[in-house]
Amino acid sequence: MIGLVAIDVDGTLLDSRHEVSGATAAAIDRVRRAGVEVVLTTSRPPRALWPVLERLALVEPAEFIASQGALTGRYSAAGDLRIIDRRPMPVGLAQQVAAAGSAAGMSVSWFAAERWLVERVDDLIRQESAIVGCAPVVTDLAVERVGPDKILLLVEAQGRDITDLVAVPEGLVALASTPTHLEVTRADVDKAAALRRLCVRRGLGPDRVAAIGDGRNDLGMLAFAGIAVAPANAHPEVQAAADLVTASNDEDGVALALARLVP
Repeated sequence: MIGLVAIDVDGTLLDSRHEVSGATAAAIDRVRRAGVEVVLTTSRPPRALWPVLERLALVEPAEFIASQGALTGRYSAAGDLRIIDRRPMPVGLAQQVAAAGSAAGMSVSWFAAERWLVERVDDLIRQESAIVGCAPVVTDLAVERVGPDKILLLVEAQGRDITDLVAVPEGLVALASTPTHLEVTRADVDKAAALRRLCVRRGLGPDRVAAIGDGRNDLGMLAFAGIAVAPANAHPEVQAAADLVTASNDEDGVALALARLVP
């Protein structure tokens, strides 16, 4: 029996308008009432995830995995964040990445818990802000003294893999979550590792876990789960790794998958 379902957010849970459909919300409510835990796993930082959690009533005691796995936490109904696990990168290495990204003409976002910091607001940052429903603070990243959970490097569509645009220092890793989003974290940080730790705390083995995701940054999570599901809009490599391919995120793919996973 499935005891927990881990669900990616952008491109999986949310449709192409970045919204949760009524059918998806109803399906998540149904499986939770059946005793199945739902954990959202996202590269978004916590504050950008809050509107989605609120829409789905996934507030305390429900937990989520954010910032590509660097932070696990929960929100109260009032929107207060409780951090359960946080794995920021060394501030010096982060500043090297930020400087290299800026020199390469990329838009640099620095995420530390609920703080979203940028050195300038350009069109790419404005687009990201409109999607996630929150705004960054402009500051000088070179004077930051606390390492971020994640650095996001945004670039216009390249038509190729963007992971080679910036060389990251040893101890960090860069992963393209989309063709325009390069996520940089500690090398030991990813959704799979965070999900594994959460399941250990629950006493759940992988055989009781299902995971749904569309991006290459979901591959580790899908490999960990006993049942791996990809929406029809997923990257071909992700679909190939899945046990089940459901409908796209614009066709209530998560809702249809949950109907099969938890009859």
